[in-house]
Amino acid sequence: MKLKKLLSLDFMKDLESLLETDFEKQLYVSSLRNYASHGNPLRFHNFAFSMRELVLHVIKRKAPPKQVKKTTWYEVESTVHPVTRRQQLKYCAQRNISDEYLKDDLDILNESIEEFLSEFRFFNKYTHISEKYFTACPKKFFQDAKYVVGLAVSSLSQLEDIEIIVIDAVESKVHDAVISTAVSAIPDSLSILANHVYVEYTEVEEIECLGIDDRYIRMRAKGNVYVTQEYGPKNDICTMEESYPFTLDMKSHVENPEDFTVEAEELSVDTSEWYGE
Repeated sequence: MKLKKLLSLDFMKDLESLLETDFEKQLYVSSLRNYASHGNPLRFHNFAFSMRELVLHVIKRKAPPKQVKKTTWYEVESTVHPVTRRQQLKYCAQRNISDEYLKDDLDILNESIEEFLSEFRFFNKYTHISEKYFTACPKKFFQDAKYVVGLAVSSLSQLEDIEIIVIDAVESKVHDAVISTAVSAIPDSLSILANHVYVEYTEVEEIECLGIDDRYIRMRAKGNVYVTQEYGPKNDICTMEESYPFTLDMKSHVENPEDFTVEAEELSVDTSEWYGE
């Protein structure tokens, strides 16, 4: 099968969509060139090896060994590899958040990592060269190649699943702190709506983790702010009760995940409805 045809296949496109850097995309195409090298008995093994390396490069991009060694939870696990693949996967999800903070969720995270490593080991079956598989049936060759690509897609998708375990845990743990921060962030932008605007209460309806890096956990809260708007002179005050949707971005340091600071100066309140926009 020619390279152009390979690139057009749906399962190949699924893999390509998970790649980000130019190098990853170049390695992906070069791997397919191995597959398309008709007449080379090693083309399948070269293809499988290249696909395995592609997944490893993505892991390395997400979890550079130098950064892994700087985390609070890092310790030497192997005399051969200063940073193990298990630790890289842990970093992909946990970054520099301490084990102590995530202790209730570590078992689930570790199980997910072990599942990834177990599935990833199947790559070795296809990269090893033996007399039995030196000459492959073209039909079987394509099915095995499709399976290898499926392994790559599954591996990269599992990276996201591993990250979600920690994100879900963090969202749950910081829930109250996020609400407290959002409620206390009084928006000055409401003051232009009337002579006096009093915030009665703020209701948080959605909390989302925007990401975790080596230093910060970033969160976004969405909800509604309920206000009383006063118009007219003191002896003839007219009041109106209104509510407006808001968003609030905040961050906390990984060493103290529940101590949030507001990233913007105030709540971002959408008052366009008031102006009929």
